[in-house]
Amino acid sequence: MKFVRRPDLTLDKRIHLAMLAMLCQGTYGAMSQLANQSAISRTFLYQLMNQAILVLSLCFSDRSSLKSETSDRHWHELILLLRLEGKCSISSITEILNYQGLSPSCHGTLSERFKTDGSQLPNTLKTDQPYYVMYLADEIFACHRPILITIEPVSTAILRIELSPNRNAATWKNHFQQIQAHHYCALGLGSDRGTGLTKGFTEACPDKPWYSDHFHELSDLYQYLTRLENQAYAMIEQESECLRKFNNARSSDHLHKRLSAYEQAVASAHQMITRYDQLQFLVKNVSASLQFFDTQGRPQTPDTAKETIRIALDLMPAWGDTALNDITQTLWLHIDDITDCLKQASVCYDQLTDLVPIDARDSLCLAWQHWHQTHQTKSATKRYHQSECDFWLGCVEPFLGESAQTVIDEAFARLNAMVRASSLVEMVNSHLRPYLNACKGQITQETLNLIMFYHNHRRYKAGKRQGQAPIEILKRQTLDKHWVELLTDTLATEQAA
Repeated sequence: MKFVRRPDLTLDKRIHLAMLAMLCQGTYGAMSQLANQSAISRTFLYQLMNQAILVLSLCFSDRSSLKSETSDRHWHELILLLRLEGKCSISSITEILNYQGLSPSCHGTLSERFKTDGSQLPNTLKTDQPYYVMYLADEIFACHRPILITIEPVSTAILRIELSPNRNAATWKNHFQQIQAHHYCALGLGSDRGTGLTKGFTEACPDKPWYSDHFHELSDLYQYLTRLENQAYAMIEQESECLRKFNNARSSDHLHKRLSAYEQAVASAHQMITRYDQLQFLVKNVSASLQFFDTQGRPQTPDTAKETIRIALDLMPAWGDTALNDITQTLWLHIDDITDCLKQASVCYDQLTDLVPIDARDSLCLAWQHWHQTHQTKSATKRYHQSECDFWLGCVEPFLGESAQTVIDEAFARLNAMVRASSLVEMVNSHLRPYLNACKGQITQETLNLIMFYHNHRRYKAGKRQGQAPIEILKRQTLDKHWVELLTDTLATEQAA
């Protein structure tokens, strides 16, 4: 449908249509009938009615309350909501304010206000008491400039975010030292193999362990498995095509030739499917060996995991594939780093003895492991892990009595502190990306400070942290206000100081 402007719809006619539209409310089909009689769209009719209601509400409202609603605080909270919650660019915010008739609404004023707000916020999370936490660290780039970011894995709270000229070891060392100076003591670090990142952490925390990220370590192997699966499907399609051509053949020569091609396609497809099944089985064994607990609920040791991985790696190069051989050689070199994270399981397992009876400990660890996997899988696999979690929790509850839920929550909180991958920091990086896109990469430290405050104080809308803000999970304190109210209160306090 093509919409055109109607010069015949004068002001009086528009007012009359708006009045009729308000009268039609609550009568089924009346709005459609009015739109058809007037040869206008229902969208236009609703727009007229809503505009009339807005004007009437302004005319009959209390002027003092209207002035209060359009106060500087209200304007300030609005632009913060648009910038942080709505992820709008400054140009878009200017357009919205202009349309709403709110002032000031020029680009320069908004930019200066955001810069002032961000300059009054720290880029490192403050605390009054020491916290012993794991670090997850990574960098994301904005116009070739690295943004260094470190989070706490259980709460996903950003501990420090920094727009840096480089990402060498000295910069990362200062980054971690600043976090520790704010009383967030490191238990260890989970990250990829970035040279500057790992060296900087080693220099800043020489006595703390570093755990390599399993996602990065095994990504090449999973990518190879995916390529092998695609090749297997391609072979199956080729086999079907050869069968179709054979069925369409009529002469004996064509039948013999196409039968030979079909048999060759069947053999190739079978070989590729067999290779895929074998590799998938080996990869599943590698992944299972890197779980914190075995099928009995006992902690897996690095030595046991190494043995399983070595057997799988020995079987993989038997196919003579150069690409797969390179992947396995790399895994051989990094096998100690890959399995070091399993040491956390034994320590945490022993510490659970002061919380739960020994007879219930294995079942509780299995319940946690299945619960953890429900947030990493989908559909049928998710339902399987959820049912297993419920089953093992049912085995635990008789040992815990009336305080079962409290004990389970505390035990899960301890187990959640174990780090096996740094994928959570990648999730936080993905939250930053829309802001970088909105400003075309021209981001400032002040903007990053605002984003950090917003991320730490806004409540998750879905997932296992639903209804909780990262700062609430980290400090175990409930926020009594919305994040935008907390932000404006914090800024007002800083200005008064």
